[in-house]
Amino acid sequence: MSEPNDSTDDGDRRAFITKATVGVSVACSVFPFAAGVPAFLDPVSGNGDGDAGEIPWSKVASFSALPEDGTPTRFGIVRERVTDAWSTLTNVPVGAVYIVKQGDQVKAFNLKCPHLGCAIDHRSDQGDFFCPCHNSSFAFDGSVSNPASPSPRGMDGLETKIENGFVYVRFQQFRPNLAEKVPLI
Repeated sequence: MSEPNDSTDDGDRRAFITKATVGVSVACSVFPFAAGVPAFLDPVSGNGDGDAGEIPWSKVASFSALPEDGTPTRFGIVRERVTDAWSTLTNVPVGAVYIVKQGDQVKAFNLKCPHLGCAIDHRSDQGDFFCPCHNSSFAFDGSVSNPASPSPRGMDGLETKIENGFVYVRFQQFRPNLAEKVPLI
């Protein structure tokens, strides 16, 4: 004799397995989307120093430490705070500048050549700035000093201010090999 076949038990089991499978699948597919929600609520910001579009001031040197004769002086630029996504770093080197003192004012120039981004040297014996990569040369005012220079523009000047006896620079990088000065974002 055979035992009776109870179809309701099989139906209940199938329904339970189906519901459990669907539930686990939904939970597994929702998790990656839920993990991305913070990116929409708190998008990656600029450099963490105020507005995303604002370039922060970097303290470079004491004004009194600059040579009175206008000799260019090289300084590294260090940002006090840089925020990248959700990480905050402190005292991050971001580049270098030449500072030229002119009476009670200063001019700052980005150290990168506007031609292809090589580091520009100061040649005291020639009285100019020089890029050794492709022989671009610049006067102390940042202009191209040799018409044969491959640089499409003069050195990239930067905004400066003197406050409480210190020189501050708004440091930024620019796209190389363009006639106009286009900031990198």
